[in-house]
Amino acid sequence: MLLLATITFLSGSCISDKEVVTDDYCYIYDVQLGNIKRQVHMLDSLGHDTIIRTTYTGSNFGMTINQRSLTIENRDSLLYGSLLDAVLVDISFTGSNLLYLKETETDTVWVSYSSSDSIDLRKPLELMLIASDGMSTRYYTLTVKVHQMEGDSLYWNKAGAAVPQLRGFSQQRALVVQDHVAVLGKKSDAISFVECSSDGVWNETPTNLPSDADVQTVNKKGNAFYISTLSGDIYTTTDGKDWKKLDIAQHPGRVLVAATPSYLYTLMDGELYRCSENEQGEWDFQPEGLDESSAYLPSRDVKSLMINQKNGNNRLVMVGNRTAEADKTSVVWNKMWNEDISETNAVWMFMNQTTDNKCTLPQLEYLNLIQYDGKCMAFGGASVTGKGTNKAMDALYVSEDYGISWRTDSELHLPKDLKGVSGPIVSVVDGNNVIWIIANGEVWRGKLNRLDFLRQ
Repeated sequence: MLLLATITFLSGSCISDKEVVTDDYCYIYDVQLGNIKRQVHMLDSLGHDTIIRTTYTGSNFGMTINQRSLTIENRDSLLYGSLLDAVLVDISFTGSNLLYLKETETDTVWVSYSSSDSIDLRKPLELMLIASDGMSTRYYTLTVKVHQMEGDSLYWNKAGAAVPQLRGFSQQRALVVQDHVAVLGKKSDAISFVECSSDGVWNETPTNLPSDADVQTVNKKGNAFYISTLSGDIYTTTDGKDWKKLDIAQHPGRVLVAATPSYLYTLMDGELYRCSENEQGEWDFQPEGLDESSAYLPSRDVKSLMINQKNGNNRLVMVGNRTAEADKTSVVWNKMWNEDISETNAVWMFMNQTTDNKCTLPQLEYLNLIQYDGKCMAFGGASVTGKGTNKAMDALYVSEDYGISWRTDSELHLPKDLKGVSGPIVSVVDGNNVIWIIANGEVWRGKLNRLDFLRQ
């Protein structure tokens, strides 16, 4: 009994003594940025420069801590226009005290860190962490990187004076042929191929295409280009200059509208067909399945995109206009296939424009359709007669749902100097993610700065 009482007494004494333990541990293990204010210049709907002020979540940009070099920085730069003069920073650490070096009007002093005090992060910030033993310290450098160019805005540059070889076309189509931007255009009854060389010089070469070739129907399949004529023939080329007529029966009114690596797609007699070359070298035309009446198929200004989606699906987006009196917007069709549904079995889907969808694509002359930054983008000339009041090149329409809805964006805009331009308008995206727009002999190039940023 005496022994048990003694043990109990000793145990109680150990628990009651508040022993202070010190060690030399001191390291930062997590850093989170608070909300970041942002200020950028944009163009409003009238083309006037305006200042937009917003706030975004800084913690979405992770901070990397290197315990060897004792540096802390963000791998992905903050958005262009971020204001870093006063930012809340949440720093998690092991140690007794954290200080940072603050500049005053006359000197620099060490200031105790508090998560509730904003910090100036416009320059690299020196941090001093003191361990609980009061003797051990570590010095970190915190650097916050900010993009020096706007990543989500299109910036345009005019490529010198108007190009004489590109003027006077009644029809034209921009292409990328063997890594060079080129234009296939029609003047009177002659069709020429005008190519931009590596040093920026435009050279014109006559082609052997017949005068009734419809330049707007050019589509690319693999490394070859195909074009249809008003008389119903189809020609192909790999260099844009020397064209060869395919050995198929002539069918007046046949119009090429789309292409994939495996098939060409044509409109004939108001119906949509898939065609390819068989083992005997003959071309077969098979009717396509539609989920709506063929009366909703476009009949003019038809453009298409072949899209490889990130989820493995393949998709054709076809946009065009009908002559129906009631139509005020373009019509959009989609075809999607994957490992489960083959291209031959996939059915075309008509993207119905319901009354509650206010974001539609107007009917435009010289309709352009490009794929850029994972989105479908469309623009063109003035409204088709009787179909609206749009001026040429007055808006860039962007669709992220493959043509169901089309929206304009304050950061994604066309060159304002091209608004109201006359004549055919063509565009193409080259291998460097540069958008080329050619109108009335003028050549403009635009690019999202973000597509040049280094991915880490």
